[in-house]
Amino acid sequence: MGRVSAVVGVGLAVLAVAGCSEGVDGDAAPTSESSVSESVGPTSTSAQGSGSGLPHSGAPAVADPLPESALPSDPCEVLTPQQVEEILGEGAAAGKRADLDGLGPGCDWGNQETLGGFQVSFHTATRQGLSASYAYAKPQSSIFREVGPIEGFPAVAYKDSEDDPICTVVVGLADEYAISTGVALSMEKKNAGVDSCGPAERIAATVVGNLKDRAGE
Repeated sequence: MGRVSAVVGVGLAVLAVAGCSEGVDGDAAPTSESSVSESVGPTSTSAQGSGSGLPHSGAPAVADPLPESALPSDPCEVLTPQQVEEILGEGAAAGKRADLDGLGPGCDWGNQETLGGFQVSFHTATRQGLSASYAYAKPQSSIFREVGPIEGFPAVAYKDSEDDPICTVVVGLADEYAISTGVALSMEKKNAGVDSCGPAERIAATVVGNLKDRAGE
């Protein structure tokens, strides 16, 4: 995976350490340059059930949740090889698992020729859904904006600056869980001044569309 997987891995590792040291769960940004800790308070059984005060921190409620059973056991199966090639171009590598205990299953894809790549993570461990992004990424991000609905679900995008080549998009599939796509632009797109959140949103839409198909919606 080269540069992309190394950058993504550093961000996830930083977040994992933060979550373990604080005894809390975390919500990951995909890179070291854009690593925003979304550590949440200690979870309890009551906090994970219905009536747990979700959503919170200004996050919108998910009116029509997607069944969690729609998430594949292997996150690398959330996109087809053809879809990955359409996103990254010829030479795209197969997905590589990048799970995080405090977040959930994840997968990275990259293209060594273009140095572009992206990551998809299932935010299933925190049981905070999109609320974690509002509570912890929003106050720590220079750029944080609502970009939904994506395939009918609320979503936000955040990054360190307008010209940051790395962007994270989080889509709330239910009040308790979400998915994220983190994009690192190829050198060509970076030099062209492409907004990194645009590709992240499009990938998120493709992922959610596939999940809706899995759920029969």
